[in-house]
Amino acid sequence: MTEPLLEIRNLSGGYPPVQVFRNVNLSLFEGESIGLFGPNGHGKTSLMKTLAGLIDPWDGDILFGGKRLNLSGKMKTRLSQHLNYDIFRRRRIDPAAVVREGLIYVMQGNLLFPEMTVNEVLAIAPAAAGERTGVQEMQKQIHTLFPRLKERQNSKIRFLSGGERQMVSIAAGLLAMPRLLILDEPTLGLSPKMRLELGAAIRAIRETGLPLLIIDQNVEFLCSLIDRLYLFDHGTITRELDSDHMPDHDQIMSLMFESHA
Repeated sequence: MTEPLLEIRNLSGGYPPVQVFRNVNLSLFEGESIGLFGPNGHGKTSLMKTLAGLIDPWDGDILFGGKRLNLSGKMKTRLSQHLNYDIFRRRRIDPAAVVREGLIYVMQGNLLFPEMTVNEVLAIAPAAAGERTGVQEMQKQIHTLFPRLKERQNSKIRFLSGGERQMVSIAAGLLAMPRLLILDEPTLGLSPKMRLELGAAIRAIRETGLPLLIIDQNVEFLCSLIDRLYLFDHGTITRELDSDHMPDHDQIMSLMFESHA
């Protein structure tokens, strides 16, 4: 059987001394997209930040393209809460190395440079692509996927709507020429019209064959984009569903409550 592009084995993590997620197992193969759905505040974003190298994993394995991204073994216990432990210990995962491998994380919240223009942000984004090719072709595709950005190319980020900033974030992620693109709550807080517009763009990205890992609270939107769905609750994966058994919102709620029974 083909090796997964992304494989997570018994991954645990959080913000010492608080553990947020535990023993997470997840896989994603070339050409497929998966979704993660669960209540707010249960650790989905912390898990994604760990995959991206922004948070050190406590235990478990992160394999991408057959290469281990994190150090093996368990994180040692913090000796003192009054010292900056990061000064004395080696990072267990390097975010720069994660990007070099092509795992690109588009965070929730449109964390962009507010005083830069759309053009300026998109001009620096390809630096993350490193030696991966295809940037010029992707720049052309960006204008097709997000025609609104061409209209707003000289506008500063702080003057854009939430949906437009989300488009810039995703466009910047694409210009890093990802092998896997993680989208964390891409439709959060958007108007219905903007959700439709952004959803159409994400579907077009999906149709190119680029693997996606998507978190979203709109389960109908999420299930329309993915091959498999993982339910995530209280820091653990409770169920995996394939495309032939995608539930509607009411069924999802029933499955989530079942996990507490």
